Amino acid sequence: MAAPNVFGEPVTDETVRKYFPNKQVITRKDRAYLAYNLREAERKNEKADAYVLKLKEKYGDGIATLVTIYNATGDTLTYFREHDFSGHIGEAPYPRQIQNGQWAAFLHVAGSSAAVLYRGLNYDESGGEEYVWLHSWYNVPSNPKKYPAHYDAADIWDWVYPLIKSDSYKENSFGCYSDASITQNNPYKYSGTMTLQFVP
Repeated sequence: MAAPNVFGEPVTDETVRKYFPNKQVITRKDRAYLAYNLREAERKNEKADAYVLKLKEKYGDGIATLVTIYNATGDTLTYFREHDFSGHIGEAPYPRQIQNGQWAAFLHVAGSSAAVLYRGLNYDESGGEEYVWLHSWYNVPSNPKKYPAHYDAADIWDWVYPLIKSDSYKENSFGCYSDASITQNNPYKYSGTMTLQFVP
């Protein structure tokens, strides 16, 4: 059963067959490609946005970052780890799994500067290797800029923290692709997409 803060029907082999009925062999890259192009299907992105906005309304006027991240990797992503530079996760926890074609939504509060990593397979002709996608944001009163990025699972917090002050980022390497941005108005909203290299 999906977590209450995950939105959208998973994009599976059956979904690909609906769009491409003559396709004989369906690959993870096919599922990733279709999921990437269905980011706004059935208004799932709007549902994720509305959910996290309600969390913010319940939280009140404190510093918070509304976070939505989308999985278009062709497979399920699994929570790997998190790191709070300041603040903490709000009422809705980081989802343990985000299926291909789904948005996850959560609120990070109280001096919001943090990172979360999700584990999955990169794009590789031999089947893929395990990698992680990293999403991070920086939302403290003295500086409205944030940084999103994608790296491997190494212990990189000391390296990430000084760099998390940009408002958008794209990374296309190691068989993975991610992009992310954060609004510069209040409430601050971080949005990121995780997919495979060569899909977008």
